[in-house]
Amino acid sequence: MKVLYIGHYRDGTGWGNAAVNNIAAMLSAGISVVPRPVTYEAKDDTNSSIEHQKIRMLELKSTDGCDTIVQHTLPENYVYNSNYKNIGYLAVESSNFKQTGWHRKCNLMDEMWVPSEPTKRSLINSGVTSPIKVVPHSLNLSKYENPPEQTPINTLQGKFVFGFVGEFIERKNVKALVRAFHMEFDPKEPVRLLIKTSKASLEEVQKYMEHVKNGLRIRHKYTEEVIAAGMASEADYLALLKQMNCFVMPSRGEAFCIPSLEAMAMGVPSIFTDGIGMEHTSGTPVKSYQVPCFGAVNTLSGLDTSNADWLEIDVRDLAKNMREAYNFLSVEQNREKTKAQLKEKAASYSHQEVGKLIKEILNDR
Repeated sequence: MKVLYIGHYRDGTGWGNAAVNNIAAMLSAGISVVPRPVTYEAKDDTNSSIEHQKIRMLELKSTDGCDTIVQHTLPENYVYNSNYKNIGYLAVESSNFKQTGWHRKCNLMDEMWVPSEPTKRSLINSGVTSPIKVVPHSLNLSKYENPPEQTPINTLQGKFVFGFVGEFIERKNVKALVRAFHMEFDPKEPVRLLIKTSKASLEEVQKYMEHVKNGLRIRHKYTEEVIAAGMASEADYLALLKQMNCFVMPSRGEAFCIPSLEAMAMGVPSIFTDGIGMEHTSGTPVKSYQVPCFGAVNTLSGLDTSNADWLEIDVRDLAKNMREAYNFLSVEQNREKTKAQLKEKAASYSHQEVGKLIKEILNDR
């Protein structure tokens, strides 16, 4: 079995890292992979990780003998080649993408792969009739077993820490998290909110937080959030995850939330919007309801418009679940038991386990 994998694995984005891990999963299952890069970024942002070094070497291989091609690109770039089994890999965050016309490109493929059940439903809702298989993302779990020691954040010491990781965009719904946190927790309680975000400056995020808190009008002074804005090194990022007691993702839509999987690998439980692409997570789903997409990043025409839906989390239910998590996980015995259970489940998302699944799918012809 020899697979040609066309993807954006050099982009240095979450999307690019998903492609890197897909390739690593295939390699772990003994699949011969020939990677070829495409990019949607202004520059090649490949880092020096072991995974990227391996991919660089694999790029030297010939495509001769490849019998399958995985096109991990935007559907508008899909091309059917009768010399291969053609597979498209797609991740989307809203209920459909009918306006893009992508369904016609997806239907050129012999098979579509998606990272989660919500994305599978989105493809079906959009008119995709090609067979659809769920191939979840995976991780090199060894990175999360013993992360490098970093200087802890002083304001988090001795506190229960709710954490968020994601871009500072409308879809991630940071507002709901900030509202729920300050509605539920008094400044005198030993609780903190840690926000790791990007695509905004520290000043922008701080100004936004003040705007949200002023809108609550429930007290004169609020606990300050701990904000880490911009890009972080892998070591610094893992150090932030390590200081979280509970990961919270109030997103309106996720194809697959990789930070929640990373948190699970470190034994940190999650609270998240019910119905988004986080069924892989052993955590607490919070009540949600469908609303038309609004305020999505203006990137691709016809994608995530108000003709599609995403999910709005119930802020009061989010606050209630955060309180319950705080009460339960503040007990050391509960915390340690939960950590062990989460790490055990995370093992099913290792490169080795997902690689086995991919191999089974590829052999099922």
